[in-house]
Amino acid sequence: MDLKTLQKKLKEIEAMGFVESHRTSDTGIGKTLEDLLGIKENNIPLPDIGEVAELKSYRSSAKSMMTLFTLEPLPKGGDRDRLLLDGFGYSKRDNGRLRELHSTLSCKKYNAQSLKLCVEKDKIRVQGKGRKLNIFWDIKSLEEKFSNKLPALVYVLAETKILKDKEYFHYNEAYLLEDFSFELFKKRVKADDILVDFRMYYRPNGSVRNHGTGFRVKVRKLDSCFAKRTKLI
Repeated sequence: MDLKTLQKKLKEIEAMGFVESHRTSDTGIGKTLEDLLGIKENNIPLPDIGEVAELKSYRSSAKSMMTLFTLEPLPKGGDRDRLLLDGFGYSKRDNGRLRELHSTLSCKKYNAQSLKLCVEKDKIRVQGKGRKLNIFWDIKSLEEKFSNKLPALVYVLAETKILKDKEYFHYNEAYLLEDFSFELFKKRVKADDILVDFRMYYRPNGSVRNHGTGFRVKVRKLDSCFAKRTKLI
């Protein structure tokens, strides 16, 4: 599928008005759009841009956040996670874990675990209240992650309505997003439109289980991480 064909199909889908969801769960918005476009997976080969564009669709009214990707900070290794768990982790008597750290970090203020983000020229750093930390993501690792995970993105929004307990979608806004910008990404982190989730704990044997450190973005701010935006409908 080339870009012109994709745009034509999206305009045809927009002209259909409200379409009944093909799936009853929250993922119905993506499944329905994939079916209407005639694709089996959530990516679209686009030879015009020499890439595969990931397809993402959202309800226009959504105020939730989506996970952009998971990426561990530097330096590498278990010592980093142990430092975070020992210094900022907590224990819950009901789950039997010695220490765990499920913590969302923003830039504007410290969270309940006394952690926050700090944006520097070429890094995004983790700060601990009253404690010096050398834990960070650099521009190189973030750009590599973005280029591998989201080289380009077809970003579709839909109005929704419920009729007789069934959800309907009207896909009426779509963009092709290209060229991840670290400078724009930093702005979104500073504005707390992008947050970071730590998800780790100690196993009974003393080893660390890390479920992956996630970068999450407000759905409506996703497009502002890219330097190039092409309106498709």
